[in-house]
Amino acid sequence: MIENKFFTNTLVQRPIVLLKTKRLQDRRIIWLSCLGAATLVLIVYLIVPPAHRSSSVLLSVIGGVGALAVYLHRRHAEDARLVKELLTEFNERYDKLNNDLQLACWRDARFEEETKLLFIKYFNLCAEEWLFWRAGYIYDPVWEAWKNGMKQYSKDARVITLWDKEAESDSYYGFNFRQVTS
Repeated sequence: MIENKFFTNTLVQRPIVLLKTKRLQDRRIIWLSCLGAATLVLIVYLIVPPAHRSSSVLLSVIGGVGALAVYLHRRHAEDARLVKELLTEFNERYDKLNNDLQLACWRDARFEEETKLLFIKYFNLCAEEWLFWRAGYIYDPVWEAWKNGMKQYSKDARVITLWDKEAESDSYYGFNFRQVTS
């Protein structure tokens, strides 16, 4: 389980809501688990003395396990669809910023206001990616690749200076560019 801390109470710095999620990869064994549960129910049914057996209870329990399997499978499919949409959206947003960010880092001049705004958009993108990774919707290898991309920008002192100024706003969902890229 991964613990996500959101909605921090700033007076005492402890989470108001503690979310626990399972990574998407851990949900692969839905049908196998439900088949095992149905088999276990059938074995218990056969062990129970015939006077106490009820075929309607057996069918209800196995039907419930089947309904749970369908629900979990549908949820898994929806999560996978969400992951695809997230990856597509994040990559499209990064592609729109990438060339300008690279050019800004190659120049030795001070960042202009327009360049600062581009990096602020980039910080927002990074924070959203981090947020969805922490929630278990972004696979670790994808996150590691994105982190490696962030590290290239963290080598530029102007980017770090801008981040330090932006971090004072505390508006990045708990994301810390310095911490992620170190």
